[in-house]
Amino acid sequence: MFYATTITNTKTATTVTANTTTKTLRVMTMATTKTSSWVCCCFWLLLMHQTITIVITCRVSEFPCKGSTTICVPLDKYCDGKADCEDGSDEPRHCTGMYYQNLINGKSAFCNRTYYGDIGRTYSIKVPTPQWNKLPFLCHLTFTASGHDQGDIVQIIFDSFTVGRFDEGMVDTDVDGYETSLSPTGELPGCPEGFMQLSELGRPFTGGSWCGKATGPQLYFSETSTVTASVKVFHPPRNLQEEKPFEFSIRYKFISQSDAVVRYGLPDKPLELGRVTPGTYCTRQFDECYRNKCRLQSPNYPGMYPRNVTCYWTIRQKEVPTSKHAMIAVSQENQHKALVKRSIASFNKTSRSIRAWSDCTGERDHLIFYDGSSTNDPVLAKYCGGDWLPRVVSR
Repeated sequence: MFYATTITNTKTATTVTANTTTKTLRVMTMATTKTSSWVCCCFWLLLMHQTITIVITCRVSEFPCKGSTTICVPLDKYCDGKADCEDGSDEPRHCTGMYYQNLINGKSAFCNRTYYGDIGRTYSIKVPTPQWNKLPFLCHLTFTASGHDQGDIVQIIFDSFTVGRFDEGMVDTDVDGYETSLSPTGELPGCPEGFMQLSELGRPFTGGSWCGKATGPQLYFSETSTVTASVKVFHPPRNLQEEKPFEFSIRYKFISQSDAVVRYGLPDKPLELGRVTPGTYCTRQFDECYRNKCRLQSPNYPGMYPRNVTCYWTIRQKEVPTSKHAMIAVSQENQHKALVKRSIASFNKTSRSIRAWSDCTGERDHLIFYDGSSTNDPVLAKYCGGDWLPRVVSR
């Protein structure tokens, strides 16, 4: 029996195989005819002059231009500062001429909308800077992959991200992880000025948040067909004279499950990803991995994993030959495939160095291995950081 748990999980993909002989498990047109007669039916053909109007129905991923029945533009071109429709209906008065600064009651024309798209295309959105005298600023962006040509999952690339600031000194942590408790006004400890949250349709809301400034592009792959990014700003930044006190620029695309081979494997050779425990966010059960290669991977892999999440992975070897003892081993020797983030809210990158035991303090995401089926069993190892995972063997 082997049990692994993560606090906020680890970004890792591990191949699992087993061999019971060596007692080890390694943690991967209808016509009617009469016989003698013919019937001839003759008709007069009346020719009339008609005007035919062709009406093109726009796809769910497109905006229909109001002054034309033949022009459709992608949804992300709506209110982007450039008229793509002949009549300019994609740039209504509240967004033309003041693209980056135009906000209606503190909200952008991009916000509180659902975006669709087509496989093979990349779309982009840049949320304008809030008006600091009209806070709070709330912006919800929902992306839905509606199947078939519109994809099955959503990929979001965060090109520029500066939302509030991350104050590590305000974070209240304990040995079990980060405790989220919003203030009456909706503020979050550790992110006093504002933050972003990601939520997915049909999955429990974790309350996990990101704030601060990203040091480079970050990737997010949804687990479901719909994901919502919510940006919330409550207070202006301390230094409004900064060059870019607020940035939220993303690209997004829609991917079919058959093309997401890194996560799911090839269509004719899918990866063994375990069974999800009903009612949980990411808890999975793995059994008899000697039959098929099993893989332990973080939620939303291969993108960044969610915040404020605890995942439990249980690996069991039920079939053991007589007079044999099955030992389970988990390992990840490939670099750049395991990275447990440094902080609970910041987008900043973590140095790629593995840490263990006491170095994995309360505010650090971490991975714990238990020698048994519960957290009451002996602890084999506790890791944080990256970028490779030492071999852990059950007793």
